[in-house]
Amino acid sequence: MKLYQGPAFWSLLQLGVAAAIMPARAISADLPVVDSPRQPVTNQYHGVSVTDDYQWLENAGSPPVREWTQKENERTRSFFSGLNYREGIAKQLLTLRSEESARYSDLSERHGRIFGLRFKPPAQQPVLVCFSSLESTSPPQTVFDPNLYNTKGTTAIDWYVPSPDGAVVAVCLSENGSEDGTLHVFDTSSGKELDDRIPRVQYPTAGGSAAWTGDSKGLLYTRYPHTGERPEADLNFYQQVWFHRLGTPVTEDRYEIGKDFPRIAEVKLDSSEGGQWFAATVANGDGGDFAHFIRDTDGNWRQLTRFEDGIKGVEVGRDNALYLVSRDKAAKSCACRWPKPTWQKRSS
Repeated sequence: MKLYQGPAFWSLLQLGVAAAIMPARAISADLPVVDSPRQPVTNQYHGVSVTDDYQWLENAGSPPVREWTQKENERTRSFFSGLNYREGIAKQLLTLRSEESARYSDLSERHGRIFGLRFKPPAQQPVLVCFSSLESTSPPQTVFDPNLYNTKGTTAIDWYVPSPDGAVVAVCLSENGSEDGTLHVFDTSSGKELDDRIPRVQYPTAGGSAAWTGDSKGLLYTRYPHTGERPEADLNFYQQVWFHRLGTPVTEDRYEIGKDFPRIAEVKLDSSEGGQWFAATVANGDGGDFAHFIRDTDGNWRQLTRFEDGIKGVEVGRDNALYLVSRDKAAKSCACRWPKPTWQKRSS
């Protein structure tokens, strides 16, 4: 059946919109306007002077900005509470969202277990779940639900890495959209959180990463400087790689590599299938240049490529050979295989 949309239809639509807008305008006219004083600040950008009257509002943690934000929120809530049709629309939207099918992302397999993030409204955050089989008709097992962990819905999963045996999962969690992540470890079967909790593994400047050892008892992870290790302005830069053994205090964790990396070094960690070899891909900021390092079974790190070599990606294959994607003299890239006996003996 085709809906008739002649002149009468559009007239009724316009009347409906007008009926909704008119009371909204009346409500907003009665609400006090929040004072937003101009405080001009002039900055120089590439030799050009730019004056910003409201740069003071960028300091969200300052008392004046917090007070301004609170007043704006109160004004907004007063406006919405005066709309007699708001509750009905909210219920309709909630119903529509609740009828959506669940969506899955970031799937990975470990030792016969399939992990993934499951998102289904009205939950505010995706849930880490585990399947015993992709053919199973049973619902997935919940490993960690951030919506129950924090009922305010402000705890987010930045990323997760299951151990090789699938028994535990390292999960990076951050609060309030900060992406300032702390690494937590959960038992897959029970969902119980272990005592291991590692701070400063993730931040928006360069993200974060982790990779397990083959015995599932330890992991390498990215780490930002702690207070006192660098000047305050550098605490969210100079990412390094450290090692943690499950069940031991974080204070006993061991530095691995990274003190000589660039200020904005985005480090991605990977391991071979058996967890014996580790690769660290180090991005020099966002310029598209990468250096690659490999860690052997004795715990020694060797640099394999430099930023200027044009190597864009390195993976440790099941045959323990390295597979590289190169742009060196290759406009469309090419794949290369580097046998283990060759790269294993290369000095740093």
